[in-house]
Amino acid sequence: MEGIDLRRLRYFIAVCEHGGFSRASQSIGVAQPSLTRQIKLLEKEVGISLINRSGRGAEPTAEGRFLLGQSRLHIDGLDDAVREVRQRSDKLKGEISLGICPTIVPLFLEDIRNFVQAQYQGVTLNVVEAYSGDLASLMRGGRLDAALTYRPSAPDQLDIVDLFAERLVLVTSYTRAQVDAPRQLSDISRLKLILPSEIHELRRIIDRVYRERGIALQPELELDSLNAVKAVIADKTTQYATILPHSSVTRELAGHVLSAYAIADSAMVRTIAVVRPQGGSPRKVVLTALIDEVRRQAGRIKRSMGSADVVLLGQG
Repeated sequence: MEGIDLRRLRYFIAVCEHGGFSRASQSIGVAQPSLTRQIKLLEKEVGISLINRSGRGAEPTAEGRFLLGQSRLHIDGLDDAVREVRQRSDKLKGEISLGICPTIVPLFLEDIRNFVQAQYQGVTLNVVEAYSGDLASLMRGGRLDAALTYRPSAPDQLDIVDLFAERLVLVTSYTRAQVDAPRQLSDISRLKLILPSEIHELRRIIDRVYRERGIALQPELELDSLNAVKAVIADKTTQYATILPHSSVTRELAGHVLSAYAIADSAMVRTIAVVRPQGGSPRKVVLTALIDEVRRQAGRIKRSMGSADVVLLGQG
């Protein structure tokens, strides 16, 4: 055996982490037949079976688990070496313009700023906080290098890296009452709802699910400011409610300002993605390193969040 194809090792890690070929294929953007073929070639290179396949998915064999641990260790080391080379390059200077949705800010922004300040002192990070529809317009106008946003429903002329999917919840003013049963879509539609306007991806997700279920939905108020929405709902006298990702209200939930309830429909999820125009940016080296860091942050966030809030990509 002269050597192992590192690309196949990365594919092997993806299959193990996602528990199956289909989910791994969707996550890494490789056609499932090609992914299956590459894993078989890896097994041929190694000379032993690495994956047990079943109707429920795929999991590593005992030998596969050993290879998985060693592969992660060494590939992470290689990635660290590549990052260091990038950091040493004189080209890592200039500006990066990053858009980010308000509901995603609490998850990523502080760590992104710390990463750039620590690793790329010659780079200025310009952050634009705006709703998904506004970020799309800015990107089309060439004013953003990349955006952390909802996965766009119309991805034309965009490079998209999916990070993870998060369940949406019903948000109301704080109440001490404990309600364990998920709220039905039909019951939510009868509430006084505040939602973002229709140009934004969150609204499109909500409208699409209601339309597919044949339930009419008409919000009483459209408001494109997350902080304003939360302030209005926190006022018990208004009796307003909204639908948001759970992570966007964790601080208010902990402070007993707002309450959140699960929604009884598995399609009520948002997928967070890194989006950038096709063709890349003249600051490609820095931008690629930043996106790599965002992907690592996303992995840490998935591990820290409860299983009730995060869902496997492709599984709804």
